Amino acid sequence: MPDIEDLQPGAVCRGTVTAASATVLFVDLGGAAGVVTAPNLSWTRFTHPEQVARVGEEVVAVFLSVDSERDQVSLSLKELQHDPFLDFAATQLGAVMTGTVEKVTPIGVFLKLEENISGLLPVSDMPKESVKIGEKHPIVVSSINLHERRVTLALADR
Repeated sequence: MPDIEDLQPGAVCRGTVTAASATVLFVDLGGAAGVVTAPNLSWTRFTHPEQVARVGEEVVAVFLSVDSERDQVSLSLKELQHDPFLDFAATQLGAVMTGTVEKVTPIGVFLKLEENISGLLPVSDMPKESVKIGEKHPIVVSSINLHERRVTLALADR
């Protein structure tokens, strides 16, 4: 492993997971301490970092930055993974599908569309009082924003 001062953002490096907390994986990069925070672990949903990589497992990560004061490297496992949201965005705009209610909020209802993909049905399209968690509803994917990673839905039967 080169000196951490010599690493450039985007460099790919290999290390071993040495510990995990509720939101972080700690990685030994051959003498340098690396940290992978929850937002940089995976595109898929998880409840604990060890669902992504276990202590003792060798991982390949992308170097993000270095904190010289802590002598610690920020890493990303996610940058080397395929983003399923891109496939969804490229193929599902205007698609009619069935969504399962995951969450009811003041702004609308979030429906699960595919594994790790959810969309918002605005409250103006479906009053929150009329739905329950787990219910299935026919919807249309009305808009997708890649930069904000948002999917907006409309009822299909309108």
